[in-house]
Amino acid sequence: MPGMPTGSSSASVQPDTSLEPSASIGIARWLNILSILSVIAVMTMAITQQVGYGMPPSELGVLQRSALVGICMAPILNLLFGMRPQHYALSLIAAVVGIMASGKEIIDHASGQLTVDPNEIVLGRPIYEWALVIFLVAIIGVAVFLLWIKSWMALDFGLLHHFGPSRTWAFASIVWLVSYVIFSMIQIPVQCGAWTCPADPTSSGSAGYTFTLSVSGAEGGEAAISIPGFITVMIGIGLVSLIIGAVLNHRMVSQKDGTSATASGA
Repeated sequence: MPGMPTGSSSASVQPDTSLEPSASIGIARWLNILSILSVIAVMTMAITQQVGYGMPPSELGVLQRSALVGICMAPILNLLFGMRPQHYALSLIAAVVGIMASGKEIIDHASGQLTVDPNEIVLGRPIYEWALVIFLVAIIGVAVFLLWIKSWMALDFGLLHHFGPSRTWAFASIVWLVSYVIFSMIQIPVQCGAWTCPADPTSSGSAGYTFTLSVSGAEGGEAAISIPGFITVMIGIGLVSLIIGAVLNHRMVSQKDGTSATASGA
């Protein structure tokens, strides 16, 4: 099977923990990490609407957010267990579902069945349009990766067995995404109730909590910077995820070094 060890038995092949399987695999890993971070960026905008402006997600919005997580399954599996062409099937299915959900929302808004809340606009376009772009890019990206045979034909055991420079960022992006999933699983029922979210939600306009940092000068002058609380939380989640990724990578390197030292002593 492509991407898997060849020979009489895969168990007889030991992972190489010192070098990238190939230059293409190394590049593909970073591109997979960027894919996850792109999804995190869109989910950050959605969570900003939800928490920062008091706008519960719509029914189609929840489906789109779930599909966004779904298209990350291939990058996550590729990073952890090695590049495999079959992993991309999961992302393709999720992208198709996402296109159907975001496309329906676009059509419903165009026909007047749904209204656009001002807080849905991000960089001049509604959030569901940005989601549609991500889903389309995901399908094109999967096609490119499948055509780029060198990115999955080399023997690759994944970052769980490889000590590469991308591993800290891989772990950090996965932890960051999982944090958003857990947050959504808790917050969506709080805003929508136990059964379903509204079809056409509106925001309360509340910016939530604000953190104000003030600095007093020697001559009595004072400067203050106000940062919305939800933005502070989003930045904090990213920093904590990066720290967790670095810690996980360090622990695995330490375990590898300890195992090597034990084997040498024996």
